[in-house]
Amino acid sequence: MRPHSYNVFITLLATLSCVSTFWAQSVYWSPSNGTLQEGKANSIDLFYDSCEPDGDPDLPAIGNLSLNFRGRSNSRSLINGRLSAKTIFNYQAIPSQLGQLTIPSFRVKTSEGEIQVPAARFEVVEATVGNSGLSPSEVFLSLFQIRDEKIYQGEVFNLDYIAGAKQEYQLADLSVPSWSPTRLVTNGLVDNQVTGVSYQGANYTVKVYQAKVLATESGTIEIPGAKQEATVVIGRRRDFMFQEPVYDAFTIESDPFALEVLPLPSGAPDSFNGAVGEFSLESQVVPEQVQVGEPVTWTLELSGTGNWPAGIGVPARSVSSRFKAIQPEIKNEFAENDLFTGVQTEDIVLIPTQEGSFEFGPIKYTYFDPVEERYKTIEIPSKTVTVVPPEPGNPALTSGSDSPSIDQIASGNSPYEQGSYDLDPTGQNTFEKPPEILKAPRLTSNSFAAPENPRSPANLIAPTAVALACPLAFWFLLALVKSASTDPRKQERIALAELRKISRKSPPNDPDALKQYHRDWRSAAAHYFVPGNLEPTPEEITNAAAALRDEEFANTWHQAWILSDKTLFGPDSIDQAEWTQLQKKAVDATPSKKISLSRVFKYESWFPAAIAVLILVSLTPSSNAQEHAELDPQQLYNEGNFAAAAANWITAINDAPYAAEPRYNAGLAVAQLGDWSTAWALWTSAFCLDPSNKDVAWNLRIAHQNTSAFDPVLQSLIEGEDYYSIIRLRSPAQWQTLSAQALWALGTLLTLGVVAIYFRPIKKLAGTLMALGALAGVLAYFAAWSHQKYEALGEPDTLLVTQESPLLSIPTDLQQEQVSTTVGAGTVVKLEKTFLSWMKINLPNGESGWLRQEKIMPLYGEISQL
Repeated sequence: MRPHSYNVFITLLATLSCVSTFWAQSVYWSPSNGTLQEGKANSIDLFYDSCEPDGDPDLPAIGNLSLNFRGRSNSRSLINGRLSAKTIFNYQAIPSQLGQLTIPSFRVKTSEGEIQVPAARFEVVEATVGNSGLSPSEVFLSLFQIRDEKIYQGEVFNLDYIAGAKQEYQLADLSVPSWSPTRLVTNGLVDNQVTGVSYQGANYTVKVYQAKVLATESGTIEIPGAKQEATVVIGRRRDFMFQEPVYDAFTIESDPFALEVLPLPSGAPDSFNGAVGEFSLESQVVPEQVQVGEPVTWTLELSGTGNWPAGIGVPARSVSSRFKAIQPEIKNEFAENDLFTGVQTEDIVLIPTQEGSFEFGPIKYTYFDPVEERYKTIEIPSKTVTVVPPEPGNPALTSGSDSPSIDQIASGNSPYEQGSYDLDPTGQNTFEKPPEILKAPRLTSNSFAAPENPRSPANLIAPTAVALACPLAFWFLLALVKSASTDPRKQERIALAELRKISRKSPPNDPDALKQYHRDWRSAAAHYFVPGNLEPTPEEITNAAAALRDEEFANTWHQAWILSDKTLFGPDSIDQAEWTQLQKKAVDATPSKKISLSRVFKYESWFPAAIAVLILVSLTPSSNAQEHAELDPQQLYNEGNFAAAAANWITAINDAPYAAEPRYNAGLAVAQLGDWSTAWALWTSAFCLDPSNKDVAWNLRIAHQNTSAFDPVLQSLIEGEDYYSIIRLRSPAQWQTLSAQALWALGTLLTLGVVAIYFRPIKKLAGTLMALGALAGVLAYFAAWSHQKYEALGEPDTLLVTQESPLLSIPTDLQQEQVSTTVGAGTVVKLEKTFLSWMKINLPNGESGWLRQEKIMPLYGEISQL
């Protein structure tokens, strides 16, 4: 054959080979035709022939066919010298309707591009269980049973679901049943027991599921059936010495049924509020004798089993208008995985404003008992609370000259109307009180932190030493961190850690996994020995190893690398046990490339540290008091122009957000305008900045008499109860600062104590320095504890509600049918997030919802114009 003809022949042969390879790439169903059994799990595979899938296939939706992915596998075969590789996706095909079934053609992404999958066509026939010829309905049992003869609207009743197979068919498994009823409230089907039952003359092995169900309305309710997969043993096949069971899986579904729900009988008492079930109610009032201004706690506890999801709860109650109510706290406790059995407790704190004897109650609570089929009423008699006059000299509990006297109240000439008001479990009462004598505005605006007394030069030595030691220690720490982050050996240390991790694992038996294991091992070693070279030669690895240690170490790495080369690229396999032992020896002997401490003192390490220290020093706020002389607002206030005075003081607040006096003065102005809730918020903010200011505390007491505002922590701080008399000596910010300063002192003193131990001239001072350091640590933790006792008042994101507002479940006023409760003015809340002009807040009782921004004032920082 001439050379030219030979070249043409070779080219043609290569072209035909490429074309043959191209046409061999395909994706298809197997089987692609035949029969499928209705309601049975039929196995069907999707083959990727001579190509790899690019992600999971996007199967077409087929209304009467469920395709459940079961697993993925790979196969390789050598036929006539040609390697064939296949990836197989296995599915469980469950048809739900007899007749013709077509899986339409669709396209899938592969490593060779998109490929069209041909359509598959099947005939769906009636299913049979094994070779018995029996249909699934003749073998399996699936049905619901109701125990109660009568079911009333709102009643919680038990529903049993029974599923299983005839005993001659060994029941192997039952999946979790799928059941989604409507017009019912349920906690779902729960496994109960496996037992044997007799049904229509046949014996079955079944599993009994139970569900607690609540019917929310009367009439006929259609209940859908439950669906699940049942697996039985249909035979056995011999495998060498033993017999293995043969399984068959079917989808079974119970028949839907109708449930007749009776309406509640007529004649319900007025105290009936929709509760159905079995309940008990308890009431407790503590204490039963108090002074004016002292709190009384009225607790109701409702417990039992019934229609809790319908929104039932403790009843509303009434008290005299001589009490002001605090936002109630509601606690719900339910049994685990049970929506219908629980306890609801509500505590309402009531503050008496005048003396006398007052009745709390009586209380009636009516519920319908579906077992006895009648209404039952729980009656709790009233309790008498005696309110006595306050102790003399307490400005929080006495009234001023404009307040009605005791004689006026006794004679019926009080300006207040005698009566009572309802306490809704989610509401809050507000009413007005006569104004008291307020303290005058403060002419100057000083920062709330008092300046320190002048120090002599001798007394400044110790503080100066601490001030120098702390920045130097911080400087060295930053330099150390910087040197570690810029160390060029960092990536090599990371690579060695990964190499040791891989080395400790045993090589897998699967050939593909074994090669991936070797590739990971080589990659980590390459990053350690020859950074930047992803696939070094054995000589490069040997030279790099020899530069680190001796010749034996280099030879060990050389042999391990050669054997790894043979595993990945050689035709024959190697002894993996020998290689594993060799590579572990090499890795264990590999030294770590540690950081050099000399880098700490290099220019690029300490220069950023020095800059950081200078920035921190420059940002340290000055402790000098800032004078804000504001004469115009004072003149406007004295002239009776309270609105203009308030506006000027609000501007001063935004100019100096952490000065207490502008807030104090603005509160005086808005109080004169009658806005006591806003005045309370401004004074609360001023008090948290300067809790030692007695004028602010006085005005807060008056605000509490004119609003429904009451925060137990704020009240304790104002009155200096127990340990709060110490806590109010400093503001939350001051306690935080003291804690930080004490911790700095702790570290410095302990460091100096350690140094003193090693220097003989000052060794005697070591014990003193250690003791002082311990005292500094105690002070740091005491300061932190004191700050925590402020609770929400000591946190920067706390908000104060200035207007009674609905707490909405979604941030909009347009949707009327949404869940809402009322948040009273004077409530302390926490900010969660913002949305447009709305804020999502958290109440002290755990509730959350949305309020408009104009109804809220931040406790700290700038505020908007009022």
